[in-house]
Amino acid sequence: MQDPFSFVFYNTENFYDTIDDPATLDDDFTPEGRYRWTEKRFRKKIRNISLVLKDVVKPRLPDVVALAEIENLFVLQQLRCHDNLSDVNYRIIHYDSPDERGSDVGLLYNPETFFPEYSEPILVRMAGLEDHTRDILYVCGKLVNGEKVHIFITHFPSRREGTEESEARRLFVAGVLRKNVDKVLKENPKSNIIIMGDFNDEPYDRSVRSVLKARNPHPPFLEHELYNLMYPRKQKGIGTTFHKGWLLFDQIIVSGSMLSSESGMLCRPEDADVFNPRYLLHLDPNIGFSPHRTYGYKYYGGYSDHLPVYLNIRLLEKKK
Repeated sequence: MQDPFSFVFYNTENFYDTIDDPATLDDDFTPEGRYRWTEKRFRKKIRNISLVLKDVVKPRLPDVVALAEIENLFVLQQLRCHDNLSDVNYRIIHYDSPDERGSDVGLLYNPETFFPEYSEPILVRMAGLEDHTRDILYVCGKLVNGEKVHIFITHFPSRREGTEESEARRLFVAGVLRKNVDKVLKENPKSNIIIMGDFNDEPYDRSVRSVLKARNPHPPFLEHELYNLMYPRKQKGIGTTFHKGWLLFDQIIVSGSMLSSESGMLCRPEDADVFNPRYLLHLDPNIGFSPHRTYGYKYYGGYSDHLPVYLNIRLLEKKK
């Protein structure tokens, strides 16, 4: 039996560099911009995010790290070079998306434990709804025991309080994601699939439950179905972001094959969780705890307005 293999997803809350990109709406994140985003603040952000990644599945560093709200390849390069992550020579998979704010998703991986074979950005074109939105990142690769996994990283469109248009965007992206999951399952119904992302919806909302068809993870597990490993956490009142109460927007969803005793891994619903140590939380006497974020009404110098989620699995010798 191998050491635990870990997947982490983290929405990093506007992880931007300080340089104005004339092709995107990133003006707020410059030294002269609204947020006074200086080199010092950028470097502190790098340190903060790297510290979280160092701690989330300690004593080891994560094998696969999916990140959202990153501006570009440069910020990922700066992050992976931080001393907190020096034990692993992380490599990067990233594509610039057409998002008007320049907000992307990306992947860091340990080249000694994960071996990518193919990757691509899945473009989302929402005619009549929105001209541009973030891509879905697809990565296919093998784990150290030879087991193949299909990884989808997504960041669904943001909510606009109470609007049908906002929900329509998320339903559309969920449909695109489901269509691509079905492509993988059509080729092999026993495929190991893991979806990580900020869905801007909770596990029981329509985009996740009805369109993506991610179930509450109760056995028996069917190999070709999707199971939302964060569903039990939501039922306990645990969340990853805060707006008038805790919301569980950040989720990890797997195919039933990953939960099967026939697979080359030991993956159980209880192996997924929210990482919420005290230093990632801010205490407000009026509302209680919420994520210790970088910005709100002012610069707080914290980590993110989201908490990371993770999945630890045990790899077994691949069955013949």
